[in-house]
Amino acid sequence: MKKFLIAIIAISCLASCDDGDIIVTSFDFEEQTLEQCTNFESQFVFFKINPDNNESIALSFSTTQDIFGAGDGENARRETPIPLSTGDNVIYRRFDSSVTSDYFCNAIPPATPIVVEEFISADGDITVITDGTYADSDGIPSDIEDPTGEVDTDGDGIPNILDFDDDGDNVPTAQEGVVITDGAINEELTRDTDGDGTFDYLDNDDDNDGVLTINEDPNMDLDPSNDNSDPDNESLDDYLNPAVTGTVNTELFREHVYFLNDIEIIINTQNLDFRNQNGEEVIRDIRSLLFGVLTGVPDAEFTTTPTF
Repeated sequence: MKKFLIAIIAISCLASCDDGDIIVTSFDFEEQTLEQCTNFESQFVFFKINPDNNESIALSFSTTQDIFGAGDGENARRETPIPLSTGDNVIYRRFDSSVTSDYFCNAIPPATPIVVEEFISADGDITVITDGTYADSDGIPSDIEDPTGEVDTDGDGIPNILDFDDDGDNVPTAQEGVVITDGAINEELTRDTDGDGTFDYLDNDDDNDGVLTINEDPNMDLDPSNDNSDPDNESLDDYLNPAVTGTVNTELFREHVYFLNDIEIIINTQNLDFRNQNGEEVIRDIRSLLFGVLTGVPDAEFTTTPTF
């Protein structure tokens, strides 16, 4: 940011500026960390502080788009255009002493430090890019579960690497006894109840009793893992007990949950038009420039119910 602002000021002054007209000679925030206020319900506030110069640059805007959400469940990277309008702006400020994040994250800024210079752009285009990695968090890393990302064991339209329930039996994969050792599925320890060579998490009839696991759900709550009809074996769920062959007609999958992990919020600016306190045009730039990258964003949850 420092270099482009210096260049614009220099070009403008060749045509119209006298000595002493330029107050700010550079906005130097290239090495500063992008921060965000989290205590405003409808207003997004991102800012950088340069403690060496007692200065800051802040972006404030409102949008109905959930830029921190999981998106549509298919496209991990998405762009949200934010045209600056009334109440939205980019503000450069220099203070008489050091400033902290509290200054930006209170509805009413503290009386100190005092602003000694201010330049505001209430006109311009902001692009917020949300990026991350979708994962089902079922305990099996995606590169182990399926490096191709294309396998869909149960044919429900959700690939295994994103599928809460890989075999479509309404028992979550995370509950079906998968053991990972040294970066691979441990074939000796991973559960295969009926010994047919197919691990339970990929087997839609775990006990090989001829009744699909999804239909071994007497209470019909879409969860076979909480049903036990055998008084002689109360510790074994029906879907793992070949002695129990009762069946119901289940025609609905459970709600599936997966997550957008490792989220980054990337903010670019374009067509900013900074003016000082007197309303004079000071800096204008049409180029797309990186305002900053926000990391450490909490994972976002995506929910869907596959078509049966």
